[in-house]
Amino acid sequence: MNPQFPKLLLLMLCIFSFSCQKPLFPDDDGPISKADWKAIDFQCERQILGLHATPFEWYAITENQFFRFDGEDGLLEIRPLPTESGVKGVPALSDNAFFRMTLSQGNRQVIEFHHARNPASSVLFPVDSLERDAGTFLEVEFLSRQLGAFSGDGTLFLLPVKVLPQRNYAFYLFEIQQQSAQNAFASIKLAKRINIPGMDAELANLKSTRFLDGNFYVASAVGAWRISPAGQALQIFPQWMLDFFSLKGTLYATGLNSFDLHKSADNGLTWERLNQNSEVKYAETADTLVFSETTLGNRYQVVSADFKKARDIEHPADAPTDPSVFYSVFFFGGRYYFSMDRKVFSISQIITK
Repeated sequence: MNPQFPKLLLLMLCIFSFSCQKPLFPDDDGPISKADWKAIDFQCERQILGLHATPFEWYAITENQFFRFDGEDGLLEIRPLPTESGVKGVPALSDNAFFRMTLSQGNRQVIEFHHARNPASSVLFPVDSLERDAGTFLEVEFLSRQLGAFSGDGTLFLLPVKVLPQRNYAFYLFEIQQQSAQNAFASIKLAKRINIPGMDAELANLKSTRFLDGNFYVASAVGAWRISPAGQALQIFPQWMLDFFSLKGTLYATGLNSFDLHKSADNGLTWERLNQNSEVKYAETADTLVFSETTLGNRYQVVSADFKKARDIEHPADAPTDPSVFYSVFFFGGRYYFSMDRKVFSISQIITK
């Protein structure tokens, strides 16, 4: 036997063994596993406009239906919603209530508060019945990210309204009281009107209304404001801003320009520019991740930890191809849930393309 043969065989085995191993530093840009998308088993008649998760169940809403699901994605309720002469804007949802707007037969705007777990409990207000100055009329802004925002505990709701013909914004703060069993409204009343004369109400100037870490935040093409639960308004940005989000106890603000990402360490009183370009525009947080849309309805992208990049997500094979039917994302029971036109899909781990 050739004395070199055992050494040659050992060398070949080592080369073969190393060639079969995974790289020590796998390519972060490639998918790490197959996406385990799950389609939620239910049927809805129109496009889903909003999702919301409570600690125990989650909701979906369209123009004409409201759905409740349990912790195992079992359908608890399908509630028909009246459409009257039309439905306007993106509804706002909270743990105990949701808010929407319809048009009456006379084309009057009607705002509606509905209890999330009691179809018999609702309160409606014609918009023209709200407090206003003589010689003015009101029009709810329905072209922004959503119609308004609930406070974290659901006891307040902030509604942006255009005051015409002056063409500026006012914000109506409603107080919501529940019955002791939390299964019906005890009262809903207008608590305060907050005028912001410097906020011009030209077409689609308002971009988003949020409640984050104890205060309301309003982003617009003419600046951004922080509104306290007591109704005190403070302008915090003079430039075109898009959205606000909170992550790990820090507040962030996004702007039209990629270099306008700011953060606040004092609960929104002062802001620091991060001095970096960022692809985050309209943001949603789910668990520890941030998702971004370029415009409302676009497919969500997942944002890098440094907020610089927004990467495309690997969607289910039967996801809709229409680029404007993606309205909500949330995290519930260890999975991420996305609305995609008339369907909801969930996944345990986000996979990027």
